[in-house]
This record gives sequence, C-alpha cells and structure tokens, in this order.
Amino acid sequence: MATGAAPTPNPPSFIEQLQEKEDFVINLKDPEFSHGVISTEHGGIITAEDIRIQAKKISYTNRIENGHPVQRVEAEGDLLVEYGDHAFVGEKLEYDFITRSGFLTEGKTFAGLWFLGGEKIELKPDKSYFIHGAFITTCESQENTWDIRAGLVKISDENLLSARNIRLRLGKFPVFWLPSFKSNLRWFFDPPVRYKIKWDKGLGPRASMRYRIYSWEDFDLFFRLDYRIRKGFGGALESNYFSPDKRTTFVTKSYGAHDKEVVVERGYKRYRLQGLFDHASKNDKTQIHMTYDKFSDDKMPGDFKSDDFDVNTQKRTLLLITHKEEDALGSIRVQPRLNRFQSLDQELPLVNVAIRPFNLGQLGIIAENRVNAGYLDYVYNKHLHNYVNAIHAARIETRNQIYRPINVSFVTITPRVGIDAIFYNNNQEHNSIGQGVLTYGGVANTRLIKSTPSYRHMIEPYVAYDGISQPLANLDEHYIFNIDDGYSKANILRTGVRNSWFSKKKPSLTPTFTNDTFLCLFIHDKELQKTLAKVYSSFGINKPRYAIKAGVEWNVEENVWDYCNIRTDWTINKDIAFGIEYRHRSRFDWRKSDHTNYILDFARSVQEMLDSPLSDGRNTLLTRLFIRFTPKVTCLFQMHNGWGRNTEPGYTALKVETQTLLACRWQLKLSMQYDKAGGFSPTASISLVK
Repeated sequence: MATGAAPTPNPPSFIEQLQEKEDFVINLKDPEFSHGVISTEHGGIITAEDIRIQAKKISYTNRIENGHPVQRVEAEGDLLVEYGDHAFVGEKLEYDFITRSGFLTEGKTFAGLWFLGGEKIELKPDKSYFIHGAFITTCESQENTWDIRAGLVKISDENLLSARNIRLRLGKFPVFWLPSFKSNLRWFFDPPVRYKIKWDKGLGPRASMRYRIYSWEDFDLFFRLDYRIRKGFGGALESNYFSPDKRTTFVTKSYGAHDKEVVVERGYKRYRLQGLFDHASKNDKTQIHMTYDKFSDDKMPGDFKSDDFDVNTQKRTLLLITHKEEDALGSIRVQPRLNRFQSLDQELPLVNVAIRPFNLGQLGIIAENRVNAGYLDYVYNKHLHNYVNAIHAARIETRNQIYRPINVSFVTITPRVGIDAIFYNNNQEHNSIGQGVLTYGGVANTRLIKSTPSYRHMIEPYVAYDGISQPLANLDEHYIFNIDDGYSKANILRTGVRNSWFSKKKPSLTPTFTNDTFLCLFIHDKELQKTLAKVYSSFGINKPRYAIKAGVEWNVEENVWDYCNIRTDWTINKDIAFGIEYRHRSRFDWRKSDHTNYILDFARSVQEMLDSPLSDGRNTLLTRLFIRFTPKVTCLFQMHNGWGRNTEPGYTALKVETQTLLACRWQLKLSMQYDKAGGFSPTASISLVK
C-alpha cells in the first residue's frame, strides 16, 4: 500500500449485505454459508416485501452468475408461504426475488370457504397466481368427497377466479364438464352447478338444475333448467349484482315454460319476467327502489309458486325515489300496470313533499305541512273492464297541522288543529270537486316513576281526543283511490294507562314487562247505541329465554271479543326452542291496515260492513318447534291450523324440515309439506354453507 494513500475498505460480508435491506430478514437455525449460498436443514424463516417463507430446509442464493445477479430461494419440508394476502402450503418452493415470481410443487391454498391446489402453482409479481392441473373443493382432507378439476386456473389478487377445461367430480367420477368458468371467490358460496328434486304442491315431481354461466367481480349470471312430468320443460336466466359498497342491488329472474297442461286457448308458452333494484346514495339522502313483474297470464305466479321463481316484487311494477334534506323530505312514485289481467291503482306519477316541523315565531307552536300531487288511474282487469268503468283523476292533497305542548304542573297537554284538503279534477259526474275537513284534538299525559331495589316502574296515564268535522263532500261524490280519500265526521276519545317495568339487575332499554289498557269512546255516532265502543288491553313479557306478547279488544256494542292475539316464544336450552301463537278475529273486527283509524266505523253502517269482504271472522293456531339432535342435525316443525272462517271448512298445513351437515361444508336439507289442497310435497336439496 502506498504511503499516504487511503486504506481500501473491505467489501461488506454476505450477511452485512442482507442486513442493509430493512425489509429483508433471514432467520435460520444452524446455518451454513458457502460461495454465496446460505442454507439450513433445521428450520428457518425468510421475510421480504410481500412474502414470508417458512420451511425445514431452506437454501438462499445471492451471487453473480455469468455476469447476472442471482437472488433466489429454494425451500421444502413443512413449507408455509405467505404471499400478499394469500397463504400456501406445498412440497417445494422455488422463488426469484429479482423477478418476484416463482412456483410451488403440489401446492395448496384457500380463499373463503374454498380449498385450491394443483400440481404446480405459479406466483406472479402482481400477487396473482396460476394453478396447473388444478382442483377446487371445500374438503380439507386429501381424499375429497367431491372436487372441481381444471387444466388451468388463474386467481387474481382480488380473488377473481378464471378457469379452463373444468370437470365436476363426485368421488372419482366426472359428472359435468364446462369449457371455461369465471367467478369471484368472495361471493362463490354455491357450487357452479346445483341440483334439486322437489315434489311441488299440485304439480308432482320437479327436477331442477341451476348452472352459473358467469361470475365476475360483483355480478353473477345463472341458467336454470326445470322439468315437471305434468307440465314439461322450463328454463330461466337469472342475474345478481351486489356492489362492493353494498349500496346497489339488482336481481332479475326471467322464466319461460312450455306448459303442456294449460288449456289450448291460453297457449302453451308461459313466462314471467321479474326484477328488483335498490340503490342508496353515498350520503344516504337519496334512495331508489324499483321492481318490475311481467307475466303471461294471471295463473302463472300461482302455478310456479316457489322461491326459485320469485324475487319478492309483490307482482308490482314500481319506481320509488325518495330524497331527504335537513328541512324537507320528498318522494316520487310511479306504478303502472304491465299485466291487463290485474286491477290496479296506477300512479302516473304521485309526488309527495313533507316539510320538517318548525316553530312559528316565539309562541312555541309547531307546524307540520305536507302535500302530494299526481295522476291516479284505477284500472280493472280485462274480465271486469266491460262492466266497471275505470276511474281516473288528477289529485292534489295538502295536510296542515299546528300543535303546542303546554306543561301544567306534572301534566303535558298538547292541543292541535289542522286542515286536510283534496282537489280532484274528475268525479263520477265528470266534474272537478274539492274535499276538505277540519281536524282537531289533543293529548294530555303524565309520567309517574316508582323505584325498588330490583325494578323501575313507570306509569303513563293519558287521554287523547281526535275529531274530524263534517266533510265538504260526501264519500259517494268523489272517487276513492285509497284510505286517504275517505273522510267522515268523527269524534273519538281514548283514555288509558301504560305501565312499564325495567329491571335494574340487567339494565336494558327494553322493558321486562309492559301493559297498555285503554277505553275507546265514539261520541255522537248514530250507528252505535253505546258511547263506550271498545276496550283494549295489551301486554308483553321479555325475558332472556322466553317472551310473551298478547293483545285483546272487547266490542262493547256487540259483546264479543273483536280480536285476541297471544304469542309465546321459549328457548328451553341451546338445543330446543318452541313457539305457539293463537289469533282470533270476530266478524265485527274489520280488516284494516291501521286498527286505530276508525273513519270506516263512522262512515258505514255495521250491516254494510258485515256484508262486505272487510268482515272476515276466523281463528288461527300457529305452532313451531326447533330441535338440534346433534351438532350437525337439526329439525324444524311448523303447523298452521285454521277454523271458523264463514262457511269455509277448517284446514291444517304443516311442514317438517330436517338439515344435516355433511362432509366438506355441504348441507343436506329434507322437507315435507302438507295441506289438504295439495297433499304431501317432499323436497330434497344440497347446498354449501359457510
């Protein structure tokens, strides 16, 4: 070395070179180093960016070969590889850190409830991987009860699967072949082909096959083929779309059948086209709900009544858009008729706007205002339109109300007054007409609280009065499209007491026991002889293992129980639970969606109501029992008994459903349904469960 020259530093050792890389760690037990290769046969771990390798035998090479850098690893024996978000096991790994790629021999991995493997798994730099000679199954063991074999499978980093030359095997026997297949493993909870054998009520045996034609990212497309001995072949095209943010859903079913059982004049070709769309904006201010349901004839939904052929459209075509702001809420409804054999109140369209309640100055008076407008067209089915004229009118309605809470000592009194007005541009005489009423009333209530070491008892006495003035137009002078068009002079007084008991030992917002008993008085009603018309009482018991809910109504005028509903649900232990429910309705308990709306009772006589379909006395008993025989075998028993309905005979319907978990996440479901009309209807199906 020359005098005065700076000393030449020694090159960094192999280990020092590795330590300079913060994201590269080698941890080997009893390592050996020779010519740029560090290895062990006693176990170790190598960690680098997006990869972690653990094995019993590891050999890592970092050197120059033929003028090119080499940085690779070979590992085998108890091999575990974590690559991106995926984990693999296999016999042997060869991986190149420079190209960030490699392959496993006899490798396996999992995605969701699926186990995937093959003769060779290629690891790609973009975190995707290819499987050669692949199999896909839900079985963890080496001996698979069933599997899907494919020549080549690609899995992307987002768990998107594409495969070629697919064979579905049960045991070792191929039962189905597909040229290609695509699916999103995040949603791939069903097999690509599903079979079902069912005995449809009144239709005899049905064999069904559902094949997943296409599945990618958030969209699935299915083809269904059915055969009934009595009816013939049928087919369906079905699609499902579920957005990643869960804000958009679009489900369709398009079914067609060649029904050899129908009468000739109705035609053998039958179909039903259905769709359901739901969307919510990112700020949740706007909601869109749309359904459509077009079918060939009025018997189609009933003849093919099954979950396989229904997406819960309720046989309606509807578009509903709602939007809310801080001070207003609005909606647009469009409900046209697609099927001429339906009677329907068409909304073409109907717009609703409601203003958030606001204070009038400093007086403490609160105002509520809402308005709706639209064109309504009530059309009758094709068998009735020659006898009954369709009714239609442009309709504008406004509802306005003011109220003010007044605190007097420990009592709160809230009087209210309002105006409801409706304008129709058409009535029975083809003239425009207005309808209007004055609404008035109020509520007075208080709250008394009593505490004990175990419970907190809350008592709420109340009195409520609702009044409606004489309408400007009688009910028979304008069209009735829905319950909002029916007004009659009414004066109703309700007075009662609510009781709630809350447990202090197990605090909860749900009371342990509730009771509400009140009297309903119809004032100045010429149709009823007695002012005290109804007596109501309801109670509920909520316990961790059982719940009881009941409600009764006594009709003072007729001296009968108008309704009596009692329901009990009891979980005896983790393996047994049962429920029983009794429902009684007298012929004086009119069928109304809102039992607290008594306008019908004032507007029509009792005899008119008894002669209408709104009078429907009946008794119903519902029973259900759940038993878990073993951790894998469960049974659900349901029975429906009905009697006392006009001149109709009593009926009994029951359903027994048994489920058992087979190997490899497969669930076998056997069910039997029975009713007098359809007899026995057995069903068997196999599906995958999480």
